[in-house]
Amino acid sequence: MGEKSELFHCDEKMLTYDAAVVLGKIVDGLKQRKLAGTAEGGPVCVDLPLVADVEISFKEKAKSGKSKKKLSIEISWKEGETPGFDG
Repeated sequence: MGEKSELFHCDEKMLTYDAAVVLGKIVDGLKQRKLAGTAEGGPVCVDLPLVADVEISFKEKAKSGKSKKKLSIEISWKEGETPGFDG
């Protein structure tokens, strides 16, 4: 079984404008096929493939007159996989 390691993690409360700035940097990195960031252990740079799997979901959970909404964006790929499109 393979070994997992976390290269970068961000979990903080911020203004939605600031979240848009962070997402904009991610978009720029996707366009250049290279993501860069600074983690606790130092700088992290990840080269991206030509083709990746993209999953986007928007969920709402409601109870007792309150609701919580969640936007999830996941981009994944396997190293060495031959690029191709399913759809």
